[in-house]
Amino acid sequence: MDPFARARSAALDALTGDVTGRIAWYYHHGGNYAGGSFLSIEPNDPARVTAADLFAVALPNADIGPRAARRVLGDRQLAIELQAVPTNVRLEDTDDTTLDAVDRCYETVKRLFVDSTARQSEPWVAPAKLMARKRPWLLPVRDKKVRRFLGIEQPYWYRTDWKIYQSLMRDEEVRGLLNDLAAPDPPLRVLDVALWTKARQ
Repeated sequence: MDPFARARSAALDALTGDVTGRIAWYYHHGGNYAGGSFLSIEPNDPARVTAADLFAVALPNADIGPRAARRVLGDRQLAIELQAVPTNVRLEDTDDTTLDAVDRCYETVKRLFVDSTARQSEPWVAPAKLMARKRPWLLPVRDKKVRRFLGIEQPYWYRTDWKIYQSLMRDEEVRGLLNDLAAPDPPLRVLDVALWTKARQ
C-alpha cells in the first residue's frame, strides 16, 4: 500500500465511529486537554511570537525550557520569516513556493529550540505546534503517535508529513467527514485532533 493510501485509510478510521464523542471530549471546557484554548488564547498575532503563544503550545504537553523560550521570544529573524508565510492560504490550496517559505520559518524555529548543551537535541514537536498555532489553516500539529498511526515511515522529514496532510485535506471523503464535525477550530486542526484522539486509544 502506498503511503497516502495507508494514511487515508487511517484518517477515515479516525473520522468515523466514535469520533463525535472523542472530539467533544477533547474540546470539553471542563476537561484537562488543550481543546479550543490552543488557538483562542490571546494575543495570537500572526506576525509575531509572544509568551501567550508559548503558553498555548505548552498546553498540549510540549516541552519548552527557559533557554528556548528566551531565544524564541527574542529572535528578530523569526518575526521576519513568520511574516513571509501567508496567513490566508490553506494547506490544500498551497504550492511548493509557499511551503518553501514555511520551511525556512520552521527551520528557524527548530534551531531556536535546539539545546546546545544536550548530548542529543533534535526538537520538532514544540516547533511544529508553534507553527500550527500561528498558521492553523496551513500547518498540522503532528506528533510521533499520530505519525505512527498514519503509517508514515522513517526517516522523519516534515515535508513528507505536510504532503500527506495536504493530500488528506484534498480528499473529498475526508473533507466531507470533517465538515460534519462540530468543532471550533479550522478543519486541519480538527483532523489533527481526530487523529490524535484515535491514535491514543
